[in-house]
Amino acid sequence: MDWANGHGGTSRNWFTAAVCLLGCVYYFFFFYNRAFVELDIEVDTKTRFKLYWAREDQPFSESKRAQVIVVPGKKHYSFYLTDLDRVDLLRIDPFEYVGSGTIEKLSLSQNGFKPITIDPADLEPLNDIAVELATAHGLQISSSGRDPNLLYRPNIEKQANGLFGEAARYAAICLLVILFMKGCAPLRRDFAFVPLLLAMVLSLIVVMAVVSKRNAHPDEYVHLDAAAYYQEHWLPPEIESETIAHTYSVYGISRLNNGEIYYLFAGKTARLLEAFNINEVHALRAFNVLLFGLIFLYSVKSIGARLVALPFLLTPQVWYIFSYCVSDAFGLFLCFLAGCELVRQNSFLIRVVDSDRRFPLGPILAVSALLGMLFLLKINYYPFIVLIYAAIVLPWLQKTSDRGKTFARLVICSLLALLLAGIRVGADYYVNGSDRDEKLLAVQEKNAQYWYKPSTELNKKHMFMYMKDRGTTLKDMILRHKWFSHTFETGFGKYGYFTISGSETYYRLVKWCAILFLAYLAAAVALKGTSEGKLLALLVGCLALALTGASLHRSWTIDFQAQGRYLFPVLPMIGIILAKNRAAVDNRVFILITLHLFLLSIYSFVFIALPAVPRM
Repeated sequence: MDWANGHGGTSRNWFTAAVCLLGCVYYFFFFYNRAFVELDIEVDTKTRFKLYWAREDQPFSESKRAQVIVVPGKKHYSFYLTDLDRVDLLRIDPFEYVGSGTIEKLSLSQNGFKPITIDPADLEPLNDIAVELATAHGLQISSSGRDPNLLYRPNIEKQANGLFGEAARYAAICLLVILFMKGCAPLRRDFAFVPLLLAMVLSLIVVMAVVSKRNAHPDEYVHLDAAAYYQEHWLPPEIESETIAHTYSVYGISRLNNGEIYYLFAGKTARLLEAFNINEVHALRAFNVLLFGLIFLYSVKSIGARLVALPFLLTPQVWYIFSYCVSDAFGLFLCFLAGCELVRQNSFLIRVVDSDRRFPLGPILAVSALLGMLFLLKINYYPFIVLIYAAIVLPWLQKTSDRGKTFARLVICSLLALLLAGIRVGADYYVNGSDRDEKLLAVQEKNAQYWYKPSTELNKKHMFMYMKDRGTTLKDMILRHKWFSHTFETGFGKYGYFTISGSETYYRLVKWCAILFLAYLAAAVALKGTSEGKLLALLVGCLALALTGASLHRSWTIDFQAQGRYLFPVLPMIGIILAKNRAAVDNRVFILITLHLFLLSIYSFVFIALPAVPRM
């Protein structure tokens, strides 16, 4: 079954044929079998253009629509819709504001169908349309509300396909697959393909970081402002200082007050880059890009690091987090380092727990610093800390001698880590005094928008706040508000302020591929894994369920935030399981499933995120 030698030729041929078939199927579903939309539009402000489709006897719904961010000064846009065979009606939502705009061109094309160019005279106003005027420049629309939309009944006609041209495309796909697999066969050994794929991802991260506009990403403005503060400062700020008033979010909370050390590192990195005259936004994003670059370099050197990093290849949402200024990237990087310490031979942590070695002062300080930074992460990373200690304790329990020495060293590391974390927390109290918590509450009351103020009555708060107290049941959260669906989609490719998303087909494919990945991993570990690996896999499953439950409970009881990134600490946990059970997963089937998810992620990032994200 080894690609790098001559054995298993028949199975290798079948495997190659399966990959060729998979490539052809993806081309059919993502490109051939979807309509390509070209839009020329002029708008007065940044907004969303949405295109809904439906059957004649069906209502329009959010699950059947495509959208693109449109901005003043840019006219031409393009995106994919759905199979025209599934379309009887189109609803056009040109913008989302009270004002005017002009649709100059709107056309749809798909293989096997005659191209459709929408005539403005054929559009029927449905809602919030004050004036529509067909001119030589297109359809000028004035809205009376924030939800103007028009109806179009397309005349869809099929036409003969160019069979020769299509056959040539499928042949080219198969040829590329064969050449790629032949050329990359040696990369299977020791998971050498992982650094190559990480390098590809790093290039995409750099592109996103460079081209995307400031605050084009979720809450980036508060992260940028918090990191910018540390360009000039070392100590935490005074909570009530007017100099940080702009860093408070709509919730009345500043990232400068949450104890995370990320903003200090990001700010000082940006300060170092000032000598190169780099744009401030790019400089503040550079720290996260650098972190992913370090993950790539570590994976080049270490096989264990490759396996810990492998789950980062499975979702484009991880790549997205490293492309803008947000503290989750630092959390994932620290978890990656900690995972490498657990699985890499002769790591600092291994030297600490090896009682046969002399007192390892350097490794103890390094492990303590890493643990100290982990203690300062957001609470959703704490299950990963539990896994670290469990992975250390399991071998320790199997020891018959020198347990006390190992235990003492772990206690020393833990105490030093708490001391380092305490320095950061203590600095905050040093600046703000013992009544820091009271000051935070007062500032939140002052700076929060009305919907989010602590003093606002429950029935006047935002509709997604304290949903349990409002009478929403847990069943409603799951079924009516679709918490799991939103969490999944925002974990596998939703961009901007969750307005840039993939198609139903994409999420459905990712879902089943992710289920297949986890099922195969569970089966491989159960059948061929080591005893330690099996115990850790069981613990990871429990921690993942606990983290999911905690995220759901917080959305239900405090604020509805169904975001997949809150569950991302599970990814390096899976990486640790892979490294601890390397022999069980070092085979073609596992690699095929991994590459399958990677290619879906590439599709999402390249064809959905990059074209639609607002540009500089």
